[in-house]
Amino acid sequence: MARVGAVALWLNLVAILAFFVKGVAGFGPALFLVPLWSLFLPLKTVIPAVAFLLFLANLPMLALVARHLNPRRDLAAALPYALGLVLGTRVLLSWPEARLRAVLGLVLLLFALWSLVRPRAPEKLPALDAAELFRLALVGFSGGFLVGMVGAGALPFLIYVPLSYPKDEARALFTAVFVLGTMAWTVTYWVTGLLTPFAVKTALYALPGTLLGLWLGDRLARRLSGPGFTRLVGALLVIPALKLLGVL
Repeated sequence: MARVGAVALWLNLVAILAFFVKGVAGFGPALFLVPLWSLFLPLKTVIPAVAFLLFLANLPMLALVARHLNPRRDLAAALPYALGLVLGTRVLLSWPEARLRAVLGLVLLLFALWSLVRPRAPEKLPALDAAELFRLALVGFSGGFLVGMVGAGALPFLIYVPLSYPKDEARALFTAVFVLGTMAWTVTYWVTGLLTPFAVKTALYALPGTLLGLWLGDRLARRLSGPGFTRLVGALLVIPALKLLGVL
């Protein structure tokens, strides 16, 4: 019983950090949840639990970013992202856990290094022409495939959007894509049998920390600078990335 309580506390502490990042930047929770939860739980339990929790958490985020949503732009990225998640899950089902952990560690390390040198977000929106819609579809699909495979790190999407969109629009685009994506992700894990009752219970244990983290992040979103905050996020990811790679 004491171990269950300690694990539940750990789940919620990590959720507070992860969803605080999401409340500020619109992305990031899986980057913390998957590697840190997997310190105590198997990766193939953690990833479906995270998918289900992200779906629940993304719904209230839609209300926070509603005025910056753009259905034409958002769906251009969200539908390919959802398809990538489904296809990436096939890799998750077939690869051994050690290989998945190594890939996840590499993805986190690359994101952390990019975060440290990331430039400031642009002030103007790009033209929403056919070329831009194609770019969104491309980074959406490739990012979704990575997330379906290892549970976190939609690198192409996470890098392209902040370089192309102002902070509020990027936050809205992330949220819209992740709502549809995590819904497809959760259904896929349920159909394949990965979303077990234990995985659902794990996600529900972390719901209090999730809601607290979202509330804190939204309260402080306007006070934190984009590049500075992202560098901090990147620095925090270095240690779990090295641990997954077996360096630490």
